[in-house]
Amino acid sequence: MKWSICTAVLCAILASVGPAGAERPHEEAKLVKMVILARHGVRSPTQSADTLAQWSRRDWPEWAVRPGELTARGAELVKRLWQQEGESLRRAGLLPEASRPAGTSAAGPGEGKPQDEAQKGAIYVYADREERTQATAEAIISGLDPEGGLMYARYPYHGPDPLFHPVEAGYCALDPAAVERELSPRTVDELERSLAGPLHDIAALLGPASPDLCRKYDLPEDCTIADVPTRLTLAKENRTVHLEGGLGMGASAAEIFLLEYAQWPRDAGWGQVDRARLETLLPVHSRVFDAVNRVPAVASSRGSQLLLNIANALAGQEAPECVEKARLVIYVGHDTNIAAVSGLLDLHWHLPGYAPDEIPPGSALALSLWEKPDGEYDVRAQFFAQSLETLHDPNGRGEIVRQDLQVPWCTLDGPCPLTQFELVVRGVMRPECVRGR
Repeated sequence: MKWSICTAVLCAILASVGPAGAERPHEEAKLVKMVILARHGVRSPTQSADTLAQWSRRDWPEWAVRPGELTARGAELVKRLWQQEGESLRRAGLLPEASRPAGTSAAGPGEGKPQDEAQKGAIYVYADREERTQATAEAIISGLDPEGGLMYARYPYHGPDPLFHPVEAGYCALDPAAVERELSPRTVDELERSLAGPLHDIAALLGPASPDLCRKYDLPEDCTIADVPTRLTLAKENRTVHLEGGLGMGASAAEIFLLEYAQWPRDAGWGQVDRARLETLLPVHSRVFDAVNRVPAVASSRGSQLLLNIANALAGQEAPECVEKARLVIYVGHDTNIAAVSGLLDLHWHLPGYAPDEIPPGSALALSLWEKPDGEYDVRAQFFAQSLETLHDPNGRGEIVRQDLQVPWCTLDGPCPLTQFELVVRGVMRPECVRGR
């Protein structure tokens, strides 16, 4: 496992400057930096076998890794994604044409020939401490730097990384009253009504729930998850928030079907969920996930520090030296992190085949910095992921689907000036949840 702290020789020196996405409008502007927030790749379900057995009496597929860990298939898909991204980065001038980033050798980072001062540039990769994010960081690096030498950084202490998990780490607290106000019973009821069709389809796939689950909610012994009432739950001293009940179980089941579809060449859901059916089920996951993770009371608590770090990295200020110098900065986290940051900035997307705002395994939110001829800077946003066809292809071959994002916090007909972006960031973040402003 290759990792180091930021003060180590971590930044692989590159030959030139410019993030991916150079083939875009406003050709007079020059790409100078990109900061990416990536989700880990395909993992096994995080739920235990006992929990899954509560939802369905059917035999669930067996995974070769422990719950929540990145699979070998997931690592390979991430590697292929970043091999393709690497080509775009090279076309944009961000990566050199050589297979190994300039300034590195197979023996380790920074042991190659010194680079000319005019060729300053760097890759910086920082991953959450969890196995699936660290393994994803390694796969990203393998795709970008197949000959080795580049390393990633991680939180050097035990416990949750406060950058990715500030509430769980005790750096910031959820406001229960605000969460309950924004996720009111009426809101939950409306969500339940609007998703009744696909939720019942998921329940039909799962079949009867366990007798224990049915008895827990005083339901008939042949009940399904769709019969279980949904309610908002804050737990672990108000450090976690989720929708408990039918919607929560249905949302998780829909995501599991997506993971199965990406993991194996067969159809998901006991062979009953092909691509067309999966597309009808995914909104249950995306809308429930968004309802919990994008609301301001949750997003501001979980995403303020990460958003500030991203903004500082993009502007090259108030950040560790190797982050400031980097031209490509990649944070490897979770869908909850992307939801929090995009929720704060009110960014939305709808990739082909996926539900609106879906955050597939390995997908990423990218913010890029462009220098205009007048010396001013603009910020642009993009979301990208592997298509459903690519995730399902046995060899991971296929396209990367992208969407340039509207930035409602800036002008409607163009990029966002960096100065305005910085004001927006400081306006949406929760002051008590950030350090180093």
